[in-house]
Amino acid sequence: MMTTNATITIYNRIPGKKNTFDTWHRTVIRDVHVYVDHKASVGDSGLNSAEVYKIRIPADVENADQYLPPEEYVKKDNPGDCWTIQIDDHIVLGECDKEIEKPADLTDVRLRHCKVLSWSDNRFGGLPHWRIGGA
Repeated sequence: MMTTNATITIYNRIPGKKNTFDTWHRTVIRDVHVYVDHKASVGDSGLNSAEVYKIRIPADVENADQYLPPEEYVKKDNPGDCWTIQIDDHIVLGECDKEIEKPADLTDVRLRHCKVLSWSDNRFGGLPHWRIGGA
């Protein structure tokens, strides 16, 4: 059994059609595991720092049955209760009820958030889950 310590809100990007903008669909997922690694390095411009997010969503979360692979998710005109994980999605740590039109709308949110840079579907083996890497 996976240790869980957080709730997340995932904002899935729905690509716009020919003459429309992208839209963002919000889903709250409870009972996930989040680890934030604070990285620092010295470069030519001085000290650089960043937060690296490691998020694991157990395959038995309450809305796991509403997950769709990205290639199926983008085919839907209206995602309804469905959610996915894809590169460039955004995740807020905690429950966020803000509807957004663009990721920059999250800058006013007083909760940590990250952009999805990598993910994998690990729903096999002894500890089935989805793994997300973000910054």
